[in-house]
Amino acid sequence: MTLENLTFLLAFLGYLGLSVNLVLTARGTFSRPAIALVALIAAVHVYLVWAFRYDWQFAMAVRNGYAGFFIFHSALLSIVAAAFVPPVICKPLIALSFLIVSAGATGAVFRYEVVSIYRVPVLINAGLGLGYLVYNQYRRIKPAG
Repeated sequence: MTLENLTFLLAFLGYLGLSVNLVLTARGTFSRPAIALVALIAAVHVYLVWAFRYDWQFAMAVRNGYAGFFIFHSALLSIVAAAFVPPVICKPLIALSFLIVSAGATGAVFRYEVVSIYRVPVLINAGLGLGYLVYNQYRRIKPAG
């Protein structure tokens, strides 16, 4: 396995872990070790991207635009923050993180050849996670009648 393969495998595993945390927190089961593990995986992924793809050069990090740079780093920030805040704040942060990562990952698998192998798994994960978010919100609202 190459370093590049490991870098993006970690990204996908972190995304799956984030999805698991999304479901756990929506069901009322908060696990700080679980979200901390996802934060660690995400941080290692970002470190590897900066070290081996960007060579610590800001110009390389923004070569494809500032939007992707912002999405990439705001996802990391929200995931790491979720590992340290109280559970009442963690739940919306996990949902926000999932939405940010879903947007970034979905765009990336169609734009970059290096991660195109994850296209179907990312779309399935995004669809299931977004479906669960919608279902959970609908279930909480409980329409009259």
